[in-house]
Amino acid sequence: FCKFSNDYLASKEETEKSFYSKKNEISTKDSESFDFGKFTGKWSLMEFTSDKGNKITISDNTKIDKGKFYIVVLDKNYNIMAKKNELNDKGNITFTTPNSGKYIVRIVGQNASGSFNLKISASNNIDVSHKDFFE
Repeated sequence: FCKFSNDYLASKEETEKSFYSKKNEISTKDSESFDFGKFTGKWSLMEFTSDKGNKITISDNTKIDKGKFYIVVLDKNYNIMAKKNELNDKGNITFTTPNSGKYIVRIVGQNASGSFNLKISASNNIDVSHKDFFE
């Protein structure tokens, strides 16, 4: 299914995105969680700034009931640093930052429903920010 090619996952364009429902939202400095129904599109919902060579761990307790759902980590130039297909891949997302700068945590879905739950941690200090759905 070509819609989830690496080019699509990493493209800067993010205009078409929708939820049928989104509730039970909890946001802390380094985590985000919510229950959702029928998410379609792309949303870069978290960003973090890190130094080069920092080991990043994204603790992932997302559970998808139906649809297609990916979590993608991009650098500031929209290169894929890590990706996870929630239907096939298990466990946390880990990688080491190749450069200093901004990194983006994006979700990509098609008619996806379930509960999203991520927490970002790092071996060295990072600065995490959250992006509103309408930004």
